[in-house]
Amino acid sequence: MPDSINVLELDGIEKGFDGSEVLKHIDLEVRKGEFVTLLGASGCGKTTTLRIIAGLQRPDAGRVLLGGREVTDLPPDRRDVNTVFQNYALFPHMDVVKNIGYSLRLKRFSKEEIGQSVNDALHMVQMEGYEKRLPGELSGGQRQRIAIARAIVNRPQVLLLDEPLGALDLQLRRQMQTELKGLQQKLGISFVYITHDQEEALNMSDRIAVMRDGRFEQIGTPAEIYDHPKTSYVARFVGEANILQTSGGSVAVRSEHIELLRESAEAALPAAVKSKTFTAGLLKITVILKDGTEAVASRHGIDSELEPGEAVWIKWNPDHAVPVEEGGSHDE
Repeated sequence: MPDSINVLELDGIEKGFDGSEVLKHIDLEVRKGEFVTLLGASGCGKTTTLRIIAGLQRPDAGRVLLGGREVTDLPPDRRDVNTVFQNYALFPHMDVVKNIGYSLRLKRFSKEEIGQSVNDALHMVQMEGYEKRLPGELSGGQRQRIAIARAIVNRPQVLLLDEPLGALDLQLRRQMQTELKGLQQKLGISFVYITHDQEEALNMSDRIAVMRDGRFEQIGTPAEIYDHPKTSYVARFVGEANILQTSGGSVAVRSEHIELLRESAEAALPAAVKSKTFTAGLLKITVILKDGTEAVASRHGIDSELEPGEAVWIKWNPDHAVPVEEGGSHDE
């Protein structure tokens, strides 16, 4: 479990390119041993945030602190962070041992120290026996492990991961999610992870920072983000939620909490079935309410007696309806 010491702080970070604001005064604290994911769609600012933490870009305003020490103006090689990129950036002409030990050789560690550190890193990522392989002789998952081993060999305070699983197939990606989280817990290193994949974020993170248009829309635990979204954007982006209008305002109701009835009932709203789809083990039934709003009900199984065009009523437990700000917290 992460402790209460902040190993990384972003304080009022702003960044723009060509007159366009990319980051709009963002603040973030990452505790020692914490796995924090920056989750958002392409172009939301998450990679720029990562590059500022790494020292690859300088913010226009704000501060970056590592271990309580300001590093805003320090170059990457003077920051106690390492980065794993999506393409892994391994040297194709170097074998596994030389790739992992490269940074230690630059720092002029002894051969004995390098050998021990490389062996320890290989053991952590379960890649013993591949020491003499070149990157081109490894699978995608194996290259990913070597990239992580190279990044952790220095035991940085913070490990930055820029969509490192994006090039893997679905089955291997899910396997590596489990392995990455287990490795992070074993090492006790703080991870800042970038992804647009909600499943990855929910499965791996201690906390998630949902980004939108250069701001953090909501920061919280996976349970807080999923069960208590603060805005309609978060409700729709993380998981699948229906934004419905009630007398008390807009509420988010997850599709699994929508009940479809063949007969009217108290507090039920009339609707008509629009379509049925089967995806990833879930049957999703889309209905249209009288005001034109679409809602989706999901359930396990492969079929339903309900057919398109059929009249239904939708209902949900008020305990599963979360008040949200319509449109998001910073819409114009």
